[in-house]
Amino acid sequence: MANHKSAKKRARQSEKRRTRNRQYMSAVRTAVKKFNTAVENSEAKSVLEGLFVTAQSILSKAGQKGLLPKNNSARRIGRLAHTLSKSGSEAPKAAAATKKKAATKKKATKKKTTAKKKAVTKKKVTKKKK
Repeated sequence: MANHKSAKKRARQSEKRRTRNRQYMSAVRTAVKKFNTAVENSEAKSVLEGLFVTAQSILSKAGQKGLLPKNNSARRIGRLAHTLSKSGSEAPKAAAATKKKAATKKKATKKKTTAKKKAVTKKKVTKKKK
């Protein structure tokens, strides 16, 4: 058991976070399970798309909050989209929009790094000997 005041506070905080994280992860598992059972039961196209959008939203929020690594949540969303497309319906436009945003962010950061490299090389000018 914690003896110091700060250790007691840390224990309270970690317990609060643990319960909150368990709720979020339970919601993630529930959303994915609902989607997968709907796919197995050959539900209607509109039902599958609705379940996909909710699962995608919950997974991306879990990635943003740090419950899941971002690549992990992206991979899970990709797998859901793949099963959605195999089930005979198209992935909703929301999924395509998030992919476009991620691609533009990557391009922007790439441009910034190349610009920085060019600026550094221009600064390095050799001095001429007299």
